[in-house]
Amino acid sequence: MKKLFSLITMYSLCLFFSSFLYGQLTTVKIDKNITYQNIKGFGGFVCSPQFAYNHMSPSEIQTLWGTASEGGYNIMRLYIPEDSSNWSAVVPTAQLAKSMGLIIFASPWTMPAAWKTNNHVNAVYTDSNGVQQIGYLKPENYQDYALYLNSFVTFLQSNGVDLDYISIQNEPDEMAQYQGCIWTPTQMATFVKDYGHLINCKVIAPESVGFTDNFANAMLNTATMANFEVYGGHQYGLMQSAYKQFRNYNKEIWQTEYLINWNSGSQTPRDFNWNLDVFNFASSINNAMLGNISAWIHYASKRYYGLMGDGTYGTPTGVMSKRGYILSHYAKYTTGKTRIDAKWDDKTGALQGSSYISADGNQVVLMVINSSSNTYNLKVDLPFYTTSGTKVLTNTSSNMLTTSVSLSTQTFRPGVEITPSSVMTFVFNKSADRPVSSMTGGNVRYNKIETQTATNAAFGTAFNISNTTVTFSNPSPLISNNMTASNGYLQLNDRYNKLILHVNSYTTAGQSYSDNTTLYYINSQGVAKSYNYGRINFPSGGNFDITLDISRQVLTDGCKGILGLRNSNYSSVLTLNLGDVYFNVGNEIASKFNGTYSDSDSNLMDGLENGYYTSLDFRTVSGITASNNWQPVSVNTNSIFYVNSNVSSSASNVISGTTCSNLVLSDQGKDFHVPFNFTAGTASYNRTFNGYEVLLLPFEANIPSGMNVYLMSPGTTAISCTPVSNGIIPANIPVLVDATGNFTFTGTGNVSTPKAITVNQMNGVYHTIKVPANAYVLKTENGVTGFYKVAAGSEPMINPFRAYLTEENTFSANVLPLNFSVLSAKETELNQSRVYPNPAKTEIFVELKSRNATASIYDSKGSLIRSGLKMNSGKNRIDVSAFTSGVYFIELSDDSNQVTTHKFIKN
Repeated sequence: MKKLFSLITMYSLCLFFSSFLYGQLTTVKIDKNITYQNIKGFGGFVCSPQFAYNHMSPSEIQTLWGTASEGGYNIMRLYIPEDSSNWSAVVPTAQLAKSMGLIIFASPWTMPAAWKTNNHVNAVYTDSNGVQQIGYLKPENYQDYALYLNSFVTFLQSNGVDLDYISIQNEPDEMAQYQGCIWTPTQMATFVKDYGHLINCKVIAPESVGFTDNFANAMLNTATMANFEVYGGHQYGLMQSAYKQFRNYNKEIWQTEYLINWNSGSQTPRDFNWNLDVFNFASSINNAMLGNISAWIHYASKRYYGLMGDGTYGTPTGVMSKRGYILSHYAKYTTGKTRIDAKWDDKTGALQGSSYISADGNQVVLMVINSSSNTYNLKVDLPFYTTSGTKVLTNTSSNMLTTSVSLSTQTFRPGVEITPSSVMTFVFNKSADRPVSSMTGGNVRYNKIETQTATNAAFGTAFNISNTTVTFSNPSPLISNNMTASNGYLQLNDRYNKLILHVNSYTTAGQSYSDNTTLYYINSQGVAKSYNYGRINFPSGGNFDITLDISRQVLTDGCKGILGLRNSNYSSVLTLNLGDVYFNVGNEIASKFNGTYSDSDSNLMDGLENGYYTSLDFRTVSGITASNNWQPVSVNTNSIFYVNSNVSSSASNVISGTTCSNLVLSDQGKDFHVPFNFTAGTASYNRTFNGYEVLLLPFEANIPSGMNVYLMSPGTTAISCTPVSNGIIPANIPVLVDATGNFTFTGTGNVSTPKAITVNQMNGVYHTIKVPANAYVLKTENGVTGFYKVAAGSEPMINPFRAYLTEENTFSANVLPLNFSVLSAKETELNQSRVYPNPAKTEIFVELKSRNATASIYDSKGSLIRSGLKMNSGKNRIDVSAFTSGVYFIELSDDSNQVTTHKFIKN
């Protein structure tokens, strides 16, 4: 345990570290053993002069390209003019690029018009009869065209430039009213297969509008692949999945053209208005990286929508744009590296990014895009130890702001602060090897969908979808096809607030979202209803949660059962590789482990550092000893730890088999959940009280001295509070406590946390949740303490070990005040008494039906104000003009020790 404690302490010393969110830990786990593509580089298109706009000067090119340049790009795309007499216009730029050591490739828009079926340089043109004429390359000119492309290669060679790659066609699937040529996937594959060998340069094909399966499948054959090196496409259309197979054949995949050209006719400054498109742009690059793209090329480099401004639409000429700096993050820090796996755990869904490792394994780069206004404290789980790094920030006010980071102690889990509304790069340098964990396992869900029960066998078993691959579209709903309760429903006996579907990965035959995502459910009255959650956008690469709020905040009529989940997707069919599908009350997480115990296990670190973890299960882990003590270093000090019964442990919150020597809980901890009931030798719960509060304990406990405890029973006008008579607070029953100061409740015996704790309409909670509208919560307003109705739109959060009056009530009053009944079990004529007026201004009256009594007055904190007041049978007056405003109690007692208490309010 000493080793584990030193690890946690070590993190707090890191200069990279800052205070983490109190409950949720945001993490990214980087796994060097799962590798993807090598990153070739980044760059843009430099137009030739005949494009009539924005040919770049040498100084502008040197601003964007080159290892020491501002942009750091290394790939340049050139234009092949249709008329060979204009090829010379390309030479100066090509020579400069080659002298700078850049990778150069060239793309043709069209071949000579005479070789095309429409005899026109445009891909499509409308003839004099109004008929569209589509231009395909004539099969009899396939060889001519291959030799034409080779001639361009030879021409550049004769001018001292060895072209690195040449494309067959710019956008063969774009019906353009400008220069272009249309190719079917079969035509493209045939040309490359039969004539690609005539081109003495590495070939890029097809450079289609998107990465569609039709072109990829046509070219996925050995004969075609023998004659091209790069599968290229543009990031305008669909990015489907077949293209990824080219990596299996040692082909690189390049994205060779992309731009965002919104509102180009507007005078509004485009690329310098951060919020208009910067995160769309950054996400597009990152999504391409996650899609196994090795090179990413922008369209016109110098343009108002480009990497450098051209003087129009508010962009200064020759000055890098925000888009240019964002691409520079990738160009400067990921070129030459290999993308490796990065699994994000961000419950907000705002963060996205990707990770890369150097060829020697000594450096890891993490790209982070934060489109939200939140500051995040991110734990980065590295494959090695580090003591140094670099942070690079681009936001509205900074461009590539670079800071060196030095860590005082080496760590494999540095904490980094993610700036709101920013693009950031983190570089971590290896200082030592990280031990490989021998412990396996990770998150476990105790409320998986398979554990629920259908009310009718006719409902079927299609709801067993955890860890399966499913099709999700309008004709293929999830859970069941049912939209009514005629076949029963999936019964939710517990009070769940969330339905969560974890997506490991997905593919789509269209767009990456679920549109009109609609849940069919059974409300609290047993009626089949539906709720449309709208469009749910999927991040590229998978590994995310689809979280549907099924609480009363959204499903205001309650949810006691599930029928099915549908969407309106028809052509955009989603294929989801699901992990666990489960229900949660709050944000609770649990872990289960196997193998040999390891202090440096990533999943163990998550469980200790994330306040949402409520239990860790080591029962099948070897190497656990009595010295293991996790509670002191757990962010959630209310978390519990299961070990094998062979381990005899006295450490706090460690359960050996089914016995816990010492359970220590506190209101300073967080959520508490017991997946497997156990017996505690001693159990305690500590909390500071300030007057009246509701208490819920998972074990039977003694009432500490100095406090009063009451059982509660709601009524139409008040909450009746009856004293607990035996000095014992029952387990899992909400009670009212009247106390001031810090108190510890101690007990022993069985410990459990049923989810649906409803006693006398009081819903007990062990998880932090939002109280639904129409429920009642305890609070004091204008000196009146009682249960106040919760209005829609102002639902408060309630902390663990508390309770609220259920939303399924029939009460209409705005407040149900506390009404304290007899403090003694004996019923006598003394109880035939009353106190009025209430509220009082200057005086109150105590009326006794028969016998005399003595009165004592206490304030709301239980402090004695007056005592020994003699009350006779009949009407008695008490002057309260000197009392401050607030709640008071009169305790009446007679000679036979019969006692009753009344409350009054002083205005």
